[in-house]
Order: sequence, then structure tokens, then C-alpha cells
Amino acid sequence: MGITDMTAVGRVGVAPQAWARRAALACVLCVLPSILWRVAMLAGVDTGFADADWYRAEGSRVAYVLGLDALQLAGALLCLGLALPWGERVPSFVPGLGGRTVHRLVPMALGGTGTVALYLIMGQLVRAYGSVWLGLREGWTPAAGMDPFEATVLGVAYAPLFCWPLVLTVALVGYWRRRSPLRPTR
Repeated sequence: MGITDMTAVGRVGVAPQAWARRAALACVLCVLPSILWRVAMLAGVDTGFADADWYRAEGSRVAYVLGLDALQLAGALLCLGLALPWGERVPSFVPGLGGRTVHRLVPMALGGTGTVALYLIMGQLVRAYGSVWLGLREGWTPAAGMDPFEATVLGVAYAPLFCWPLVLTVALVGYWRRRSPLRPTR
């Protein structure tokens, strides 16, 4: 594969691989439980989170949580473009760009940067909270003061989030292979 093959715009109109389509959808499914948990916490549901009242006390703190939710959901929804037609061609309703082919390096660069950021963020969270939960050091975790049921709900809500960088990596591999000008797609 030469440099011109690497920089080629890439094929369009090739159906995504089933595994890549599932991985792109999984990106959205990975973020929904944690978003729902935070929205429930903001809405006054007793999640057991000790700092819930602090986040609900001021509009700026509520805006922070909702902004985090919106950013997380937007990032996950963009992952769908790795398996949908708008990841290959700009939708026709976009002024000036509608219908143009999306160069395959654009989603790869953005998705790759997002993947690296997610791996770093998740790694930092595992290091920070995991060492406290394993008793290796003292410190605060979001589960502080929660009973076992509340801690389990928190874990169920946040565990899928840690799979996001993994399934995004799979979706990116599928996108690259599908858009490659020389490779078969399966």
C-alpha cells in the first residue's frame, strides 16, 4: 500500500461490516446508563451520591452536569457516523458542503483523538478510584457513603462507559477497512 492509497478519499457506498455497525451502536449504548444516572441524580432521585445536593444547589453546577451529559452523548452519536452514510458523505442539508464525500482521514483523525482521550480519561479514573476501592490508598470515590445497592447501581451505570474506548476502536477499524480503496470489507 503506497502513500497515495493511504491518503485516498476512500470508497463510499460499501455497506458497513456487521461487527463494525454493532460497535458504532455500542458507543451510544455505553454512555446512556451514566447519563441517565446523572439526570436522575439531578432530578432528585436518591442515588446515594453524597454530593448530589451540592450539584443541584446552583444553576452553574446543574449546567456543568448537563453539559457533560450533552458532550458525552454528542461524542457517542458522532460514533454512529462510522457506520452510517453521513460518515461518508456530508448530509445534503448542510449548506455549501452537502453531498460532498467525507475524506476518510477526517473521521479517523477525530475518532482516533477521541479514542486516545477516552483511554487516558478511563485509565486515570481506574487508577484514582480503583486504588481506593482496592484499599491501596485512602481517598474519596463517588461511592462514598453509598449502601451496597446504591453502589451496585452506580457500578452498573458507569461500567459500560469504560467499554466506550474499546468499542470505538473496533468501529474505527471497521470504518478504515470499509473505506479503504484496496481492501475487501469483510
